[in-house]
Amino acid sequence: MKKRGAFFYILILLALLAVAALVFLLAPGRQPSTPAVLLPTPQPTDPSAPTAPEHAAGSDLIEVTPATVQAVVKTLRRSDSYSRTLSVQDFWSGGRRSRTLRVWVRGDNLRLSIADDDSAAPQENVLIKGEEKWIWYSDSSSVYRGPLREGDADGFQTLWTYEALLDAPAGEILDAGYAEFAERNCIFVRWRSDVPGYVSECWIDPATGLLMGELRYDGEILIYSMESSAPDLTTPDDSVFAEP
Repeated sequence: MKKRGAFFYILILLALLAVAALVFLLAPGRQPSTPAVLLPTPQPTDPSAPTAPEHAAGSDLIEVTPATVQAVVKTLRRSDSYSRTLSVQDFWSGGRRSRTLRVWVRGDNLRLSIADDDSAAPQENVLIKGEEKWIWYSDSSSVYRGPLREGDADGFQTLWTYEALLDAPAGEILDAGYAEFAERNCIFVRWRSDVPGYVSECWIDPATGLLMGELRYDGEILIYSMESSAPDLTTPDDSVFAEP
């Protein structure tokens, strides 16, 4: 009986010690601390590294390759209102022609002032408004007025149109990507045009949807070049589109 009683007291003592140890460990300030998480140190940015141009909509940059450039260009929209100057040159064996085109656009309205840089030819003026067009020269009071035809707006500006690129077979796209042109980050595309033997290199501003430059080759021979000034996106005044 005495041994059993002593053993009983020992069990009670051990139980009390276990409870005391548990209370000590769980007491405030005694919980084991969580190991600190070490974050990676940011690497310094190389200021000389080239930066990618921003997408027009401010979203992530869309990759442009020969396989995707038609889909990307299809999403672009030309600015509704702007003015700019185009420098256009045509080349042929033994000669060339240079012209300066001042351009004003507001919606479907277009006004052009075309000057031949290499001669004293009178300035040509073109107005497209609604479904009609007007053509007149600075040295004459006569005015031609006629119906607007599809493609006139780009044709009078001597501009390649998006439709030609979008309709081209994918195999005719030779190169595409982003490139700087006239101090703007542009979509670049090199492709075989619908005219046999012609290859065009074009630069499109994704921010405005406007063609900023083009070089056109017949084989290896340069036959056409166009370069645009930075467009002014201010809406032109109504007087610019007054009928002659």
